[in-house]
Amino acid sequence: MKKYLQIYHDLLNDIQSNKYQQGDLLPSDQQLVMRYHVSRETIRKAVRLLANEGYLQTIRGKGSLVLNADRLNFPWASIESYRELVKQNGLDSVNDLVQVNYHVPVPSSLLYGAPELTSQLIVRRRIVAGEPLIVDYDYVNEQVAADVPITAARDSLFHYFEETLGLKIDYAIKHITVEPAKYDDCVYLEIDQSTPIVVVRSETHLSDNRILSYTESRHRADKFSSVEFARRHK
Repeated sequence: MKKYLQIYHDLLNDIQSNKYQQGDLLPSDQQLVMRYHVSRETIRKAVRLLANEGYLQTIRGKGSLVLNADRLNFPWASIESYRELVKQNGLDSVNDLVQVNYHVPVPSSLLYGAPELTSQLIVRRRIVAGEPLIVDYDYVNEQVAADVPITAARDSLFHYFEETLGLKIDYAIKHITVEPAKYDDCVYLEIDQSTPIVVVRSETHLSDNRILSYTESRHRADKFSSVEFARRHK
């Protein structure tokens, strides 16, 4: 691993473990240079990456101020299971299985004109550090996975699909909007209707192009963050 990435992960761990809390200043560049025995530019690359991801605000003449890191960062340009995301971010998270229903038509709001599909509906609430942040509605294509076990629904659907069923997940198409909270959002996420919801509607395809599942993921907007790396091509 490159040195600046190692420093980035060390500082990120310090922020997420509350060694550095919101409103604190990170050690100065010179202090970090002495701690890690690297160049100032290496330190600046690590700090700049944290700033780009919303963990820090760099203030000229003052230093790097720690911002509110009580959010989840979701990558949209890749496909990752929630369990993988939890592991990567070192989160204290619990899956609350709300309901499982069989032979459920996929809502037209997820199909975007695609043919109707009968699914197994799995509803899960994601609780992070004791606070409900996300509700996921997964509509699993019954022609591909006819009966997902309750244990798999509680643990990881992707792990079950790939490791147990041997399916090869290839790509997903995602639609992202911000919408008013609905009644169920208020109940499941313990919020009032003034809190907006980031809604991610996606369809996940296998390597043979079959639809594996449709998902509607509903996130508390005040606890939501998404960061992607983008390059301008000329």
